[in-house]
Amino acid sequence: MVRKKRLKVLIYALQIIYVLSENNLIDHRHIGQNETVNASMKILFDLNAEYVVSSELNNSMSIKEFLNEATEFEQNELLPNDYLKNNDTNISILDTTNNDFVQKFEHISISSNELKDNQILSEDILMTCNEEDRKNVQNLTIDLVATEWIFLSWEPPCDNITSELFYTIDICLDSNQLCFSRNRTIVKDTQYNATDLEPCNNYTFIVKAIDKDLNSTGVIVTGATSSNITEIGDIQKLVAHTASSTIKLSWKSPGDYPTCVNHYLVAQCLKNICNNASITTEEYISSNLEPCEEYFFIIKAVSINNKQSNGVDITLKTNSPKSSRPQNPTVEANAFSLVIHWEPPEIGAKCIKYYRVTIDPQPKTEQVTGINVTISDLYACTPYCIYINAVDEDNNDGEMITIDTRTASTVSKSPILNMKEPIVTTHDIMLSWKIEKGNSNCTLTSLKAMCNATMTNGHGYEVKNGEAEVHIDSHIQDEYFTNSIIKNVSPFTTYICWAYVLNEAGNSELSKLISVTTSEDIPSAPFLNVTNITYSQFIFVWEPPSYLAGNLHEFELVFEGEICFYMPDWCKPVTLKTIKHFNGSTFIFEYLNATAFTYYTAKIKARTSAGWGSYNNDLVLFKTPAGVPGMVSNFSYSIVNNENNKNVLNTILTWGIPCSLNGILEYFNVFVDGIRTNYEPHSFTLQFLSNDVKNDTVITNLKELKAEYNYIIKVVTKVQGVQDFGIPAFKNISYPAGIPPQPDEDYIKSITIDPASARRTTTTATLLLPLFPNTNGDIIYYSIIVSRMNYNIPSSIRFNMTNNTNHILWPNISSWKEAMLQDFTIPYQATRLCWNPYPNSVADYGDMEAVKYTLGENTNCKEISSNTNKRIYCNGPLKPNTWYHVRMRAFTRGGYSDSTTFLIKTNAEIDIVLVSGVVFGILFLGILSTIMLLFRKCSIRAILRRFLHSDMSGSPVPTPFSKKKFITHCQQFIDNPGKLSNEFQLLQTLSIDLQMPTNTACLQANKKKNRYSDILPYDFSRVKLEVIENDPNTDYINASFIKGYSGENEYIACQGPKEETTFDFWRMIEQYDINVIVMLTELVEKDKEKCHQYFPTIRETFKYENLTIKCISELDYRSYTQRTLVLQKENKKRNITHLHFKQWPDHDVPEDFEPIIHFCQIVHRNVTGNKGYIVIHCSAGIGRTGTLIAIDIILQHLRDNKKLDVFGTVYRLRRDRINMVQKEVGKSKIFYININYVLINYISTDSDRITRKNRRDSLWKNKEKYRIKLFYSRFNF
Repeated sequence: MVRKKRLKVLIYALQIIYVLSENNLIDHRHIGQNETVNASMKILFDLNAEYVVSSELNNSMSIKEFLNEATEFEQNELLPNDYLKNNDTNISILDTTNNDFVQKFEHISISSNELKDNQILSEDILMTCNEEDRKNVQNLTIDLVATEWIFLSWEPPCDNITSELFYTIDICLDSNQLCFSRNRTIVKDTQYNATDLEPCNNYTFIVKAIDKDLNSTGVIVTGATSSNITEIGDIQKLVAHTASSTIKLSWKSPGDYPTCVNHYLVAQCLKNICNNASITTEEYISSNLEPCEEYFFIIKAVSINNKQSNGVDITLKTNSPKSSRPQNPTVEANAFSLVIHWEPPEIGAKCIKYYRVTIDPQPKTEQVTGINVTISDLYACTPYCIYINAVDEDNNDGEMITIDTRTASTVSKSPILNMKEPIVTTHDIMLSWKIEKGNSNCTLTSLKAMCNATMTNGHGYEVKNGEAEVHIDSHIQDEYFTNSIIKNVSPFTTYICWAYVLNEAGNSELSKLISVTTSEDIPSAPFLNVTNITYSQFIFVWEPPSYLAGNLHEFELVFEGEICFYMPDWCKPVTLKTIKHFNGSTFIFEYLNATAFTYYTAKIKARTSAGWGSYNNDLVLFKTPAGVPGMVSNFSYSIVNNENNKNVLNTILTWGIPCSLNGILEYFNVFVDGIRTNYEPHSFTLQFLSNDVKNDTVITNLKELKAEYNYIIKVVTKVQGVQDFGIPAFKNISYPAGIPPQPDEDYIKSITIDPASARRTTTTATLLLPLFPNTNGDIIYYSIIVSRMNYNIPSSIRFNMTNNTNHILWPNISSWKEAMLQDFTIPYQATRLCWNPYPNSVADYGDMEAVKYTLGENTNCKEISSNTNKRIYCNGPLKPNTWYHVRMRAFTRGGYSDSTTFLIKTNAEIDIVLVSGVVFGILFLGILSTIMLLFRKCSIRAILRRFLHSDMSGSPVPTPFSKKKFITHCQQFIDNPGKLSNEFQLLQTLSIDLQMPTNTACLQANKKKNRYSDILPYDFSRVKLEVIENDPNTDYINASFIKGYSGENEYIACQGPKEETTFDFWRMIEQYDINVIVMLTELVEKDKEKCHQYFPTIRETFKYENLTIKCISELDYRSYTQRTLVLQKENKKRNITHLHFKQWPDHDVPEDFEPIIHFCQIVHRNVTGNKGYIVIHCSAGIGRTGTLIAIDIILQHLRDNKKLDVFGTVYRLRRDRINMVQKEVGKSKIFYININYVLINYISTDSDRITRKNRRDSLWKNKEKYRIKLFYSRFNF
């Protein structure tokens, strides 16, 4: 049995070494392989050195025997710890609860079974079992031990039991006999590793076999866990108890491995001196210590294997002993403080932290570290008890000493004014005082108050001072309030007041000085006087009150009036009571709204802050003289029809006596002033005496005034004794238009055409009709009234052309259709509604104008409008061979009137044979007469020339000419100057039809911008400027766009700039990007300004608003000057060429024509390089300007070999601007210049140089004669 056991142990040992090496339970870092084996063996035997097997086996072996048997494994038996440390041997045993480790043990168990199965046991060992062995496990042993586990093994009971066994293991801690069950079912397993054990503890294991056939009592084995721990924890729950000479420390064992503690080390230090003690108990008492000293302690736990914990330290201070009383106290008493001295106590002086000083009955405590203290803020005249004791460092009080004393006396505090402002009256001052005992208990007796006057602002009274004394209750506590009233002081006087308090120590300091002003008193009445009395004003003067005790705030002046003049009943009654208030510094009042001819009474009083005084006892009485009367009352007018003649108006004025007559009425004056634009003023004056007044009213009839005059009617009143008229009453009357007056008889005669010589057809007839004068109002419309002769009755009626809705009314008149159905025996209107002949139907004949109208031109007349069912007026055809009476009807805004009748007759339907014979007869007679006239007035050469050119058209309008025919045409002007005049007159006549509206130029704001009132740009062709600041009038300049050779606008013709239009001129240049300006006039000609100098000369700069113009070059040629101007607007600059022709006098022709031809070419050359408009101007912008433009256009015709059309060119220029090439002089310029130009070009193509020279010499030789003949003799220039 023993052999089996030994062999088994050996096998287990080898297997454990293998397991340890497999699971790295031995650290191989510092030892070799042999050392590992030896160390493992050492661990093995060390773990088994202390176990004791308690078994019921008979042949058990002692540990010593076992060790002797195993000496071959004990070569390195239990090396000392010091050896291991010195040789850096680090053997670590890991936790044996590792799963791999358990598996290895299972393998060991299996190997053991295999060993059994292989029958390694000696044959001579026999298993013997008694009764108990059959119930319990066999050979229960502790195989391995560590700090936290113990490995057990056993053998099953000796009986051959075929059923499976279960085992229970009970583990009991020997120190407290605590057992806990670890029931575990192990199939065929006879070993167990008890884990989670505490090191350094003894354990008892009870193993029982469980089977239905067995009743095991259990086998017990006892073993202890290893004490070979690596570290031990610090103590816990350290508690200290201190006394004045001892310190007691107690603690609990460490939380980790408490059973491994062997003893404790305690170190005690005082300053730099330390003592050590080793104890086995958990309590330490240090005695004989110094009081009030700090001691340092550190406590460490030491394990069985001599491991020490880190240690727990604590610093403690010994307690202080109770101190005795302070010694030798002294007190120095002041009024509000106590100075206390003492000496330290005999006992505990070393441990004193501070001294506590307490006083009573005013509880106050001071803590001081010295041996003296001053206690302040005490009450004077008050007993106190003083307590002094020491407090040690442990805040324990020592014994106390008591001292009785009393503070010194002192004067009271000065009294305090107990109100924001003193209460004052006129003669009294009441002051409320607050007396504070404060920090004094000294006995009070009385309070004295005094007021001394410093100044007074009034007059009329005596200034007095005052004082008062008040007794004080001696039993007052903390505060006392009292009032002092100082009586019989002066009003409105400034005082300085103060007070003081008396007590047992004497008088207090004075209170703060208080400035007090007594109340004001009401003043006496001022003295009032009145001066400078006129009809419209007077002056009040007054003096300050004789008794004035206060600030004079204001005066109240009351004056009342009672009028003495007559007032109509309808006037509002006048209350002439006035109350005026003035500030206290005003002593004069000038009343400017006095009523004339009125009795007045006046009184005055003054006010201070105390209130109003009384009025003066004696009222001031006075009367104002008569004055300028006021405006007449109820002034009105009315314009009514005369009862006897409805076409006549009456102007009725009505007014009443003024409500402010201001005297005795003498008379009224009526001033009538009327004005009308372009008419003489109309004024007259009427006077009405007082006896013309009926029932306080004057009514007068001014009759009919002048039509469309703006009248101002003024009525004034004159009273007796006053030179000036009264306030005028005005009425503005825009007098209505009247019935138009008849035109002048001489004018009628001058425009009357013989019906036989008038232009007419079978259905039409042309006549001249009069224009009516605007005397009775502006003529706004015309109509032509037509009927058969003797059926056209004239009418003249006052008629309002508009109703209340401004809708135009029209008198009833038949239409052409209606009259035609009555064979024109009833008059009809041949013009449309609201017809105005201007400008298309008005012919200008120099000194007069007339309406040129052709009746019967409209062949398609409707009876009524298809839109409105209203009558349609039209100029329908007339009846052939019929006499008609025609009247011109003129309309003002207030009526219409018919002119005298004009007689016309239509042609009869003509017999063609008869007419042809008559025409040929007339032509024959005409030709014969012409030949006779030519023979009488012209040379044979002229006759032949006219004969050779018999193909000339008979039309008065010249047709375009070739170069050759143009020379012939000009020769005719030389031979017959009247032809030039007739052609120009024809141009003037035809130009009338070209005239277009010039409404913008006629606006009042634009009239001043025109140099000549009759040279105005048409609305359709005028140059428009950009509007400035939303003012529509700023877009106007007297300039027109002119169409050129291309048929498009190429030129801008304008007047010479005036001073006030210079900025507009440069605005136009900048806006339309003009690069060339042509100037054809001098600035002054014949002492008259023709153009303002709008351009700078060399090195000059002009500035207009935001435009700057500078001249950078100036080239002066014989006939013209060329300037280069720089126009700058903001940061944008550009150059402008300014060409100034200097040899063209106004209303005349140049001395030589070649320079103007050359100048025209210069202009055209500059334009070719600069696209855009050319600005050309002279003075009016039509004469020289039109001539140069016509020349430029005709030269371009010549350039392109086209026919010359001088007449048509000028006619087309007049379409764009009025009167281009203004007079015959200008027309002659074109002719002469083109004669010269054409002849030069014509002669230059001739091969005969001598003939060319002779012709040109002949032309220039006779040039002066032709000029004089054409211009001075014929046209008086």
